[in-house]
Amino acid sequence: MFSIDYRDRASVLVWVTLIGLAAQRLLVLPSRSIAATVFGSPVTFTLTTNTLLGLLLAGLVATGAEAIVRAHPRGFIGELRSHWVYWALPVALISVALLILPVAPSRLYWLAGLTITGALLGLSLAGLYYTIDPFATGYRRARLALNALTYVAALLLFLVVYRTRVRSIVSATEVMLVSSLLALELLRGSERPALLITLYAGIAGLVLGQATWALNYWRLDSLTGGLVLLLLFYNIVGLSQNALQGRIRRRVVLEYGLISIAALALMWEFAP
Repeated sequence: MFSIDYRDRASVLVWVTLIGLAAQRLLVLPSRSIAATVFGSPVTFTLTTNTLLGLLLAGLVATGAEAIVRAHPRGFIGELRSHWVYWALPVALISVALLILPVAPSRLYWLAGLTITGALLGLSLAGLYYTIDPFATGYRRARLALNALTYVAALLLFLVVYRTRVRSIVSATEVMLVSSLLALELLRGSERPALLITLYAGIAGLVLGQATWALNYWRLDSLTGGLVLLLLFYNIVGLSQNALQGRIRRRVVLEYGLISIAALALMWEFAP
């Protein structure tokens, strides 16, 4: 069977993406403002260089992830359906990078963030490739690595969004969209139908968006707010995974409830 080395495609995607992220700092394009009324409140949306690059890079990374999937023997011979579920984590990572890099306090931090983004994107693409076939060697290790990477990306997302303190219509929307992608990556490991896990991921993102809207009315420290959102994300995704696999029992609900109580107690005691 004809074999394609996915690493060639992954390396090209990583370098092109890093060039695009670097352009975020170097290019200054004219911005355009769009005024609208949302829920009776006037809101102004500004299309900036960051917005345009975000859309461009999201499309680029999704296309690259599709190329990685098609480099796999199962993807190459057409065994897989709904390839788009594999795009979620790479697109989410780039979205988080686009939010974090502009607020880097210095050029050194920005360069470090850019380097880390490239490394994490490369790792996510490798993990994506090795989790296409659940019966292949190394699947479990790759799945655990992707889970850890997804939760790290979620924490960074919640911290930076809560720290910027932008209007709820913007911050809640950002959290809703990106957390839906992150939830989709975690739920992909349940091996359930793509449309079903997409529905669960969308619900998880919607709940996180609503929670962000509510938390914006509280004067919480950015670390505390981010940890609260991460705990909520962990609970929703964990319960969704159990529901998809038909394992929702009283013991499972009690387990997540006790974890939540313990985590909230620790945050109450030690978080600023």
